Amino acid sequence: MSDDRIIDFNDLKNKVKDSDVDKFEQYIYNLYFSVMDGSMTMAEFSRKIFDYMKDNNISQEKFMNIQKKFMERYGMDSEEVEKQLKSFGIDPSIAGINNIDLNNISSENLESIKKSAGFYEKYGSKITPKSCITTYIKNDVNDIEIVIDQEKIMLLSSKKINLMDAELNEFLLAYKNMFNKKIKVVLCENYTGYDY
Repeated sequence: MSDDRIIDFNDLKNKVKDSDVDKFEQYIYNLYFSVMDGSMTMAEFSRKIFDYMKDNNISQEKFMNIQKKFMERYGMDSEEVEKQLKSFGIDPSIAGINNIDLNNISSENLESIKKSAGFYEKYGSKITPKSCITTYIKNDVNDIEIVIDQEKIMLLSSKKINLMDAELNEFLLAYKNMFNKKIKVVLCENYTGYDY
């Protein structure tokens, strides 16, 4: 028997039809408007997405395929969206939902989802995603992590920061010259850190 005649039921199960995308699109828009008019929180929005997947018996893989087709419909590149999420500090591959089988959600996975949703429900209005860049200066004078957030630069070191460091000053001046105006430099020196 030829391998061409073997049917992979997983491929069929996870195949996305236009009707799947249409149904998902309508559902998302309804949720979106509920969030915008204040009748639903972002945490409830997240829970509704999981409910949608469970109620419609959609696997994680099929759901990802539906999302990709949905984004393609509006001219978005899923890889670019993933890069942007990562720039905000969100890595979809380790966000905790990629490995969840919605047809067999364990109480541990459900508890993890509830904790995440609860955190964002409580603190979501106070959180602002930012895209920062980081670099380091490590020489005979300093051992500094530098976090750059537009016109604000944070210098972090577990030791005293020597501001007379030529390499540090050259870096700060070069960055300042990009804006042609003053930048804000914040020193976080002699800090201590701990695992919590």
